[in-house]
Amino acid sequence: MKKLLTIFLLILSISMIFAIEKPNIHASIMLDAKYYDGESANKGFYDTSNRFQVRKAAVNLDGNLAKYMNYELEFGISTCQGAGIDFKLMDATLEYELPLNTVIAVQQGHILRGIAGVTECSDRMTMEKPVFFTSLFNCHPTGILVKTIQELGAESELEVEAAFMNGGNSTMDDEWDYNYGMTYRTPVTGLAITGVYNHIGRKYYNTLGQNYSRAGYRAIGGLEYINYNLAATGEYYKAKGYLTKDNEIEAWYMMLGYALKVNSDRLKAIQPYAMYEYWDKEAENDIDSEYTYLNIGLNFSLNKYTKLRFAYKTELENPSGVTNTPDSAIMRLQLVY
Repeated sequence: MKKLLTIFLLILSISMIFAIEKPNIHASIMLDAKYYDGESANKGFYDTSNRFQVRKAAVNLDGNLAKYMNYELEFGISTCQGAGIDFKLMDATLEYELPLNTVIAVQQGHILRGIAGVTECSDRMTMEKPVFFTSLFNCHPTGILVKTIQELGAESELEVEAAFMNGGNSTMDDEWDYNYGMTYRTPVTGLAITGVYNHIGRKYYNTLGQNYSRAGYRAIGGLEYINYNLAATGEYYKAKGYLTKDNEIEAWYMMLGYALKVNSDRLKAIQPYAMYEYWDKEAENDIDSEYTYLNIGLNFSLNKYTKLRFAYKTELENPSGVTNTPDSAIMRLQLVY
């Protein structure tokens, strides 16, 4: 009944939007074949078992409701918001344009949490975000934000965003998620610098009851260079309040890829890439808690809308006595229109 009600409300909302103004319509489909290898692979756990899956199938609508007022809706299924089998409203934004190229918005969706946080999965060079990212952040938080983009001359610009979102359990019951981010696109073609500070209040649950974090934070600093078919990205993360209120982590990744153009009707480009990830899960003490990972892959651009992608990921290092994460090999066919 709840699912039927959700679908009915979506159809009603879409009908109202079409009655106001024809929206821009986008669609994305991602189909995965996943294979795992290692001593803990294929042992009955979904996340490490061979399978086919729909990574994402969604429709996106955006347009103008009135002068100075814009909207965006995305609905469908996605594994980053559940098991990928439930049809739901994934993202929703209603924004009002202010003077000086500034907007205020109420939304559920991506906010400025560094380069990895704002890159759509279809536009990402790797299959997914860094392994530690979703442990630190809610990918599609809900709240209110103010954003401005200012041109600074010499072909540079500054984007600044302040977002005030629900807490880690999607409420404001003694919880909060205040995110302050900026991206500076420098006069050097293709070079951008990003910085983020995220202050969190969050409830943690343990055997003794609730444990509160009122001084948790996430800090990100990063660089990105995309030019002449070369794409290079690196970001450093520092955080407190991860598994418990006193837990601290350090993490970083470096990613490099190059697109080789192909003069063919069936293939436009081949992009090999590699990404190295480092994650210290207990940086507040001296115990061995460091993990490293290597991702390598090939992206084949078949045409303007379609890609065939291959990726392999392996865990290089982990603490003594910890079972190795299974290696994974993924093939993805994606269409984004």
